[in-house]
Amino acid sequence: MEHISPSIFYQYFTCPHWPWFERFGDETKRGEFGELQKKLLEQGVANEEKFMAEFTNEKQVVTIVAANWQQGLEQTKKAMAAGADFIYHAYLQDRTYQGIPDLLMRVEGKSKFGAWQYEPVDIKSGYELKDEYKYQLVLYALLLEIALGVRPKQGHIITASHEFISFPVDNFMEKFFDVLEKIEAIIGGEKPPLQLTKSCMNSPWYACCVEQAEATDDIALLYKVDKRALGALHEAGINTVEDARHIDPEILGDSIPFLKKGGLERMKMQAESLKTKKIILRKPVKMPTAANIVHFDIEGDPLLGLEYLFGFLIEGKNGAPDEYKAFVAEKPEDERKMWREFLDWLAGLPTDMVIFHYATYEKSRLTMLARRYGRDMSEIDHVILAAFAGKLFDLNDIVKDNFVFPLYFYGLKQIGKFLGFHWDSAKAGGAQSIFWYEEWLKTNDREILNTIIQYNKDDVRATKFLKDWIVNYKE
Repeated sequence: MEHISPSIFYQYFTCPHWPWFERFGDETKRGEFGELQKKLLEQGVANEEKFMAEFTNEKQVVTIVAANWQQGLEQTKKAMAAGADFIYHAYLQDRTYQGIPDLLMRVEGKSKFGAWQYEPVDIKSGYELKDEYKYQLVLYALLLEIALGVRPKQGHIITASHEFISFPVDNFMEKFFDVLEKIEAIIGGEKPPLQLTKSCMNSPWYACCVEQAEATDDIALLYKVDKRALGALHEAGINTVEDARHIDPEILGDSIPFLKKGGLERMKMQAESLKTKKIILRKPVKMPTAANIVHFDIEGDPLLGLEYLFGFLIEGKNGAPDEYKAFVAEKPEDERKMWREFLDWLAGLPTDMVIFHYATYEKSRLTMLARRYGRDMSEIDHVILAAFAGKLFDLNDIVKDNFVFPLYFYGLKQIGKFLGFHWDSAKAGGAQSIFWYEEWLKTNDREILNTIIQYNKDDVRATKFLKDWIVNYKE
């Protein structure tokens, strides 16, 4: 009999079809994990090992090393009965569920073993307590309730910065069981409705999801349709892209939750675009103009919590070539130095300027770094940075508001490649850049760093390519 383990929650929230395909899919169609995903797994293991090496020097920890589940369960029970302060890699299981939490922590309270209880702790490579972690910890808590005769009050994580974060288990129980019910149905063979989201791309079965959606012309292919609305659309008889192409938004009105009249009109145009393979102009475009045009892109590493490259493409005037300018943090501790060099460079930029970028990352990272290094910034730094931020213009807003493309997603890579732009690397992507940076830190191979810089240069070139296409667009 198959047991439900915490990893299935990660699969489900990445893509609901992932756990279904793992059990009922054609294994020959299972894709490979991306290099960054592999790196994340490796880093998670390395982070846990590093933490435990230091932790076991300070705390009394019983480590469970077992050849099989039965042996692991017996060792865990023995350690809990003995009142061990911490149990590393405990084995927990009942008829339906099983899991191996990173740590069990002894706390005060009564249990069937004596005047103590245990609460689950997971060691994470992230920096915050995500819901994804809570689902896993609640499962451990329920298994501990069976083992101890009493439910743990809290679940905990230890972040990459060794911060200890807790949450009340009971407060998350309703959400947990709602999701668990869906997961149990999937494991039982009930295939979830098709949906395509950005996170689905991280599933090894993503290509199968797209293949099935295309084979059935499913409305899941439509970009910017709230996934919560898909069920109501099916109930209304709108099952395919072709169906969506012929809807009457006036008749449907507000009958579809999470999809008002404006959203229905957009959905209808998206369906038309996919079927005709043509771009649709929703409304005239108004683009800012200035004497100086700059294109901007930031590369950051959420695994390390830092930004490591600011890239700019400054358009040449009167036939002069464009100039690429990069600020690089070659080591994590160089982020402050990179930020300072960037601020000093800003002071020399002309005031009559517009800075094009794509999506919200650049603006949010500038705000975050200004907070992080605010004490190092003079009053004039803040004034110059505010002026720079005021000249930022997000091309993603124009793309979403003014155009409809025959695409499933509207990322810069999808839009750029559709319009004919080519990146130097076939692996180009933000996730790949993070993987390269992590490899650069490990190997100090200058060629890898040059590849990252070239990728960023291509990104700002792609931003310019898109901006020029928008400016010159004619129906």
